[in-house]
Amino acid sequence: MRRKRDTIKLLAILATGLGFAATLLSDWANSKEQEALIEEKVNEALAKRDKEENEDEEES
Repeated sequence: MRRKRDTIKLLAILATGLGFAATLLSDWANSKEQEALIEEKVNEALAKRDKEENEDEEES
């Protein structure tokens, strides 16, 4: 009976550890995705600004 209880405790600790690791990995992946999206939007805004500046210079 004691051995069964120890096994269940060990499985519970392992499940908690795996859940914690999965949460960290998920948060890391979401962070990387958000960074990529921000970089894309910044690059689009800079390209638009450069295009508008070039058009203004050509008109002058």
